[in-house]
Amino acid sequence: MTVPTPTPSATGGTLQLYWDLASLDASVRLTAAAKLSATLKEIYKPSDKSVEQVTKDTLDAAYSGEIAYALKRLIRGLSSSRDGARQGFTLALAELLGFLKEDNAFSVALIVDLIESLNVLTASVKGQEEREMYFARIFGLHAIVQSGLLTAPQTTADQVSRVVTILLTCASAKSYLSLVSYDVLTKIITFGINSKKDWVPGVISSVVEAGMGTEGIWFVIVAQEEMKKTGYKFDWKAVFKGSWEKPSHILCSTHKARLSTIFKETTSTSPKLHPIFPAVLAHVFGPSPSLTLHEFWSIIDESMFNSSHDRKFIGFLVFQKCLESASKEGKVDVGVLFSKSFLRCLINSLAKGEDAVLNKAAKATAKQISTISSSSREIGLQVVFQLMGKNGHQRFDSITRTKTVENIVSSLNEKEVDTYVKYLMDLVVSGVSDVADETEEESTSTSATTRMWALDQLHSLLKSPQIPKTQSWIQRVLQFLCVHSLFIVEKPGNGIEKIEFTPEVREYCRGRFFAGLAEVNGYSLTTKKDEEKKLAAGVMLNGEYWAYDLVQFIISLDGAGGGSKKNTANAHVRPVHALEARSLEARNMAIKEITAYRTKVAELQSAKTPNHTLIAQYKSFELLFLHVLLQVYTEPVDAVNILNELKSCADLVFSDKPALVSTPSKRKISEEDDEEEEQPNPVDVIIDILLSFLAKPSALFRGVVENVFKVFCPVLTESGLQLIFDILKAKSGVAGAEELFEEGDEDEDDDEDDDDVMEIDASEVGKGDEEEDDEDDDEDDEDDDDDDDEDEADEPEESVEELKNRLKAALGGVADDAADMNPDDAEDDDDEKSLNDEEMEAFDEKLSAIFRERKKVKTEQRDKKQQVLHFKLRVVDLIELFIKKQPANPLILSLIMPSLAVVIETADSDESRELHTKMTTLIKTKLATVKEVPPVESLESGLALLKEIQELAAKSPSASVAGLCSAMSLLVTRSIAHSHPEGVAVTSGPSTAETPSKKKKTAKAAAAPSDAAVKSSPVIQIYAASLTDFLTKKKSKVQTSLFLDLCNRHPALGLQLLPDMAECISKGDVEKGFKVVQAFNIISACLQKLPVKENTVNLAALKRFQLAFVPALLAASQLNDEKGMTLARVKELVKPSISIVKRLKKALEKDGAPAAFAEVKKALEGRSDEVKTALKGLLTVL
Repeated sequence: MTVPTPTPSATGGTLQLYWDLASLDASVRLTAAAKLSATLKEIYKPSDKSVEQVTKDTLDAAYSGEIAYALKRLIRGLSSSRDGARQGFTLALAELLGFLKEDNAFSVALIVDLIESLNVLTASVKGQEEREMYFARIFGLHAIVQSGLLTAPQTTADQVSRVVTILLTCASAKSYLSLVSYDVLTKIITFGINSKKDWVPGVISSVVEAGMGTEGIWFVIVAQEEMKKTGYKFDWKAVFKGSWEKPSHILCSTHKARLSTIFKETTSTSPKLHPIFPAVLAHVFGPSPSLTLHEFWSIIDESMFNSSHDRKFIGFLVFQKCLESASKEGKVDVGVLFSKSFLRCLINSLAKGEDAVLNKAAKATAKQISTISSSSREIGLQVVFQLMGKNGHQRFDSITRTKTVENIVSSLNEKEVDTYVKYLMDLVVSGVSDVADETEEESTSTSATTRMWALDQLHSLLKSPQIPKTQSWIQRVLQFLCVHSLFIVEKPGNGIEKIEFTPEVREYCRGRFFAGLAEVNGYSLTTKKDEEKKLAAGVMLNGEYWAYDLVQFIISLDGAGGGSKKNTANAHVRPVHALEARSLEARNMAIKEITAYRTKVAELQSAKTPNHTLIAQYKSFELLFLHVLLQVYTEPVDAVNILNELKSCADLVFSDKPALVSTPSKRKISEEDDEEEEQPNPVDVIIDILLSFLAKPSALFRGVVENVFKVFCPVLTESGLQLIFDILKAKSGVAGAEELFEEGDEDEDDDEDDDDVMEIDASEVGKGDEEEDDEDDDEDDEDDDDDDDEDEADEPEESVEELKNRLKAALGGVADDAADMNPDDAEDDDDEKSLNDEEMEAFDEKLSAIFRERKKVKTEQRDKKQQVLHFKLRVVDLIELFIKKQPANPLILSLIMPSLAVVIETADSDESRELHTKMTTLIKTKLATVKEVPPVESLESGLALLKEIQELAAKSPSASVAGLCSAMSLLVTRSIAHSHPEGVAVTSGPSTAETPSKKKKTAKAAAAPSDAAVKSSPVIQIYAASLTDFLTKKKSKVQTSLFLDLCNRHPALGLQLLPDMAECISKGDVEKGFKVVQAFNIISACLQKLPVKENTVNLAALKRFQLAFVPALLAASQLNDEKGMTLARVKELVKPSISIVKRLKKALEKDGAPAAFAEVKKALEGRSDEVKTALKGLLTVL
């Protein structure tokens, strides 16, 4: 049957809509289908014939031409191979059938006839055409189902049976048609059951008889679930005839083996998830399931994740669907999904990276776990426990190279964080290992690893900015870490457990404790009453320091410091490091001082006019005492010394009669009192103590130092700044370590200089974080490679000689004989003097020990170099902090020369490369751009500093340093202009920079009212000296940036410099032609920056400059090969000269500029032809 050619009247202008139905854009298809349906519905009229009379041959007579054409055109379009065509035509056909079904004369038989006649399948149809015909039939039948025609009153059971038969035929014809055919069948049975049609049993029987493969089981599951919802009664036993034990419940644990086989078969047809799984999950997560989630997942786990890659892939897809369904259901135990086989497959696929076959699928699964768990409060914490539990791995993120656990944990709410904290603390206490059949040694090692991991997680909670911070859990974590790092629990009490820590784990706990305290010192809690109000950083809700709360906790545990006594927690504890009498005395003194400071602060705060500066200083000392007091329990000797120093310093600051202390030198406080020495400035003592804290590689003390330094910034002295820069000027490397740090203190522990967060060797306590270890090893290897040659080059001759002696001692007599041996007798002596096996083994051991020790020494030297560098970098942070907090402090200017000196000294040092970069950045981005203007004490001191900077610029080793000098010159210039405006103003008499004798000689000239008597400002005279150096010296190191920066930032000042520049050129003092060009470029840049509307001062300066520029232009355009003024250089003058001339002629049009330049043009036209050609553009402007 062919489609008739449509006429304009038949189509009604809808032809374009049929084209749009095949569009790739879904929105275009939907719009076209809606418009076509609306158009046809308007012209539709029910047929007046009976259902038997309306056939495919009488269709045109029964309905209008537009309807008949649409039906045939849409059915014919179902076989189109164009992308999007089937979807569009199916949708439009379903819309059309949707209103045609209201006509009792319109039947399913008619549409089926049309579908079969317009999409003919014969023996001659093969390949692509056959495929298109099959799909056309299936999509046509799908449109019938979608339209609801099957449930229309005129539809009979035979018609439905015919539809089902065609679909089953298609399903059996081609394997790739099975899924789509059964998809239509499931829709048919769903409609039938919901409408309670009498043809439902026949449909079920037909499908079951066709075979119970995967698609057949899917059909039955859908039918049973629909019957369960609607209460439809059906005898499944009669259909299955004993082939299933529980025919009414296909999904049940009884059929576990058969279901496992069916699920496996889903991988043979498509890499996509089979529709049977969503149907099964709808049952599993539905009400009263006969197959529970645990039973279903055990089938998946056994059948999918212990099989081929294809099945594992499907297993990942099923897991994703399960987790998605579980998150929607809410309170579901998702733990069953994280089975052993699944997690093993997931972890392995992620850990192997791109080499793993299932890496992409595993990544997608991990991403979904992270996303869903982070957004679902019900399952987030469950997932964390499973990923890190017995089936997963504690270091899941590290091994899989993802941030799955981290992302989930960061999304936890306050209640969930509390639960997670308890879980981690219990893990530290128990140290339980999930590994079976371990030896005692392996169990100890694994427990240590478990505890260290849990401690690390507790620290991560304190560190992560995403974790909601509440005082309750923070306090619990800090107190837990505190008691188990500083004390040994001999008898447990309320909330305090007894834990058998190894020394390594206890040290690790100590590191995490201090690192955690450093973290909480840096963030602010939010009050409950006012969510918008944040407290100061480092304090609790009651305004107390966290360190104070911990000290109070320690006092409640340790009482007077004796330890091992019953305390308020009903527990017995003793300090890890027993406190001697001197330590106890210092501890109790510190507690007394803290109490006194707090009392004083309370008094000051209650006063009518509180002295906030003094309050801040008292609280700063309280903060220092609190943190050093904590160190008494870890480093008693060092902490006692520091506490005594703090006491002396506090007496200097706060007492009416401060005690005498020795002047600090290089951060070492002498323990002997020297009454003959003068009392040092209290602020300098504070700075010295702060620097001694900063020398410790401790994040905790860095934070404390910064907080205290902020308080004392306003009273910082120049001598205090000198102490800071003494650190930066100290040598780098090992020599710097000997200069900066105390060496050889017998009472100090070897680990005293370890960071708060120390790394424990995994070989000693079990497996550590593999990824982190690998990274550390790589970094160490790189450092070794970088430093080996350097260490060998720096190694003193004594060390080399010592190595030779030790090797000689290890070789023993063999070495002596070898030295005396005659080369001719060497071969004979080899047999006589060769070492036996035992001697060779002993020799190897000695040799290995020597080289191990030598490597250790090299490592220590490298660590010392790093320690010195990091100390200096932290000192630079203090300088930056001072600039930020005190931008208007006069001492800001005192930073300039020392900072530049540090940059120059570190420029060529590989060891100080990082310091050089950081100091350079500090000058560029902080010091040069200081927000306010620091004042200069006097004009003379400001000019002296400016001169010193520019003299340094004249000797600068690089363009980078010259740029820094230029930036600092601008800062000083700005300060002078702000504090002493006369320093940047022109004078009509002798310069302030002239000597007295010169002033006498020029007194008469100064009195004359002429332009020649006008003198540049004192600041510009200093710039002029640098300009003279730049222009007249062949090897001058002054850079053009010095003058360009001035002209760009302060063009009015730059204008004062231009006459000197022009005069130097006109006199012929410039030694090189390219410098003449640079001078012209500077002049041009300065004039361009001047405002368009000239003020009186600028006009006067422009007049003076014009007088000097005219002869300069004539002189510069003269060829002079001796000084490099070639024709090419003359050409380079044209562009800036044009800009200069235009600017002057415009500004001084009424002051004779045009006439003056006309004279210049006349003079230049008398030059040689080549010069005139080179100056052609300029001559035009003149």
